[in-house]
Amino acid sequence: MMLIVSLGFLANIILKEPLCILCFSFCFILYLNERFQQKRILVFFVTLSILSMFLVKPCKEAEKGIYTIKEIKQSYYVAENNGMKVLVQSDLNLNFKDQIQVDSLEPIHTDDNFSLFSFTKYNASKNIFYKTKSIKVIKKSHSLKSRLYNFLSNRKNSKVLLSLYYGIHDDSIDEIYTMLGYGYISAYFIVLNLLKRKYEDKKIRKVLLVLSILFGYFFVFTLSLTRFIIYQIARFLFTSKSNQIGFTILIFSILYPTQVLSISFVLPVLLQLVSYFCIEYKWIVQKLVLISILFMYFKKVNLVSLLFFNLFRKFYGIIFLLGMFISGFKSFKIPNVTIHYAPQFLFIIIFIIVYIQCLKHFKWKYLLIILIPFLEVFCNPFFQVYTLNIGQGDCSVIVEPFYKSVVMIDCGQSLYRDNVERIIMPFLENKNIHTIDTLILTHDDFDHSGGYESLKDRIEIKQVIKDSKEKVNVKYPFHLLLSEREAKDENDSSIISYFTYDKLSYLFMGDASKEIEKQLLDSYDLKADVIKIGHHGSNTSSDSTFLDSLDCKIALISAGYKNKYDHPSLETLQTLQNLYILNFAEFV
Repeated sequence: MMLIVSLGFLANIILKEPLCILCFSFCFILYLNERFQQKRILVFFVTLSILSMFLVKPCKEAEKGIYTIKEIKQSYYVAENNGMKVLVQSDLNLNFKDQIQVDSLEPIHTDDNFSLFSFTKYNASKNIFYKTKSIKVIKKSHSLKSRLYNFLSNRKNSKVLLSLYYGIHDDSIDEIYTMLGYGYISAYFIVLNLLKRKYEDKKIRKVLLVLSILFGYFFVFTLSLTRFIIYQIARFLFTSKSNQIGFTILIFSILYPTQVLSISFVLPVLLQLVSYFCIEYKWIVQKLVLISILFMYFKKVNLVSLLFFNLFRKFYGIIFLLGMFISGFKSFKIPNVTIHYAPQFLFIIIFIIVYIQCLKHFKWKYLLIILIPFLEVFCNPFFQVYTLNIGQGDCSVIVEPFYKSVVMIDCGQSLYRDNVERIIMPFLENKNIHTIDTLILTHDDFDHSGGYESLKDRIEIKQVIKDSKEKVNVKYPFHLLLSEREAKDENDSSIISYFTYDKLSYLFMGDASKEIEKQLLDSYDLKADVIKIGHHGSNTSSDSTFLDSLDCKIALISAGYKNKYDHPSLETLQTLQNLYILNFAEFV
């Protein structure tokens, strides 16, 4: 009963919207009444449903004031003041419980892209929406917690220890082990199994539970540690494993309503349900779940880590126990034998169906879900056009059905980060693109072609086009327009791409100005359903007459967040609005 009611409550938390919660709760109450026919269960669930509406309410907006450092991450801190959290970006050496004065706040913004990790959404799930760089230290902490952190930070093996003890990610440890807290959890079971030989199991667990709570207090209560502690408490309260799992889901959802979809909670719960319900081939189902969840959350699976998952888990447990006392041990990085795949909605639905069926009765045919990442690459029947959000620059990827060809238009670079390393290559890997058939560099500006040297060292590029007179090697109509033109500058020399597929036409303008748009009108009878607006939406491009003659439906604009050029211009946006052209841009 506890498990079913808790899953219903969890569903309410995930749904968030009050109307959705009401509709689902009504249906679920009918189900509970039919199954249990007990009023106390119905009253319990109704109470939880009402509670869920309060838990999903937006949190209070952060304000200026005095904050206390609560979390330390690899390149930033998280500070809190009466439930309000802010992200702190500072070169100062801050520590736990340090008090700081926050003088200014701005919304957290990152250049998010399809299938890639979103730092903005990640922080939003933790109720962190604002960041600050303007701080002043009010009071340095001398607490035991801060002293422990200083002690570990100065050890030779500090990166590994900070990763295992505080969840501060380091590249030397696969992220899955730190996010799931397997350092501490494995250490817990190593100690438990050793002491069980001499002492009673229940007494040992009580002592270890107290130590777990003390560890969280003096180090940090990560999501994985909190979930683990709740489950250990549930073992003392309930004899039934289903009630233990249900209690864990319920309490965690109440404490962290915005974190119920975190991998630190989802994966352990799914594996626990497998352990409880599956009778045969339990380890195969667990591997199936592990692979699927890793694809969903990380968009990749390290085969070495997967094959030796239990071994590495125990290894990090030993490091957790002994690392503080042995300063000379050497960490190692798991060999990178990785499969990349960004699951779509269909894969997630199939996984949910297969998972539920596996809990009832495992069948070997369910393993076919593992083949989807490989089949989808060659069985995707859709023509795909992506414009990547790389800030103030351009990069677009055109993928022909069944991956027959891949064309990239521009690979712009940034002065503040390596776009190729941080955005372009991860995107290509997630889409299982290992070869670019044609790379079109529209012109020599850094924000359009600056990433070429880095890109060609990372992926095979069969053809590079830098002149409009060249031909694109694809089997669908793809034309480079105005090979002969009057150009006053480098921008006006931009290669203009025009291609059609499935009766839809696309026009990519590079940085061409209104003068070039006029020459296009004089030279061609063009119609385009989708246009990539010229020069990042500057008022030097996008003439109203030109756009109207194209009969566009959609406009794409690539411009950096708060860029110094104020792209796109208000004039361009007004033109698009007047012509009823839907625009997609990432700039506000």
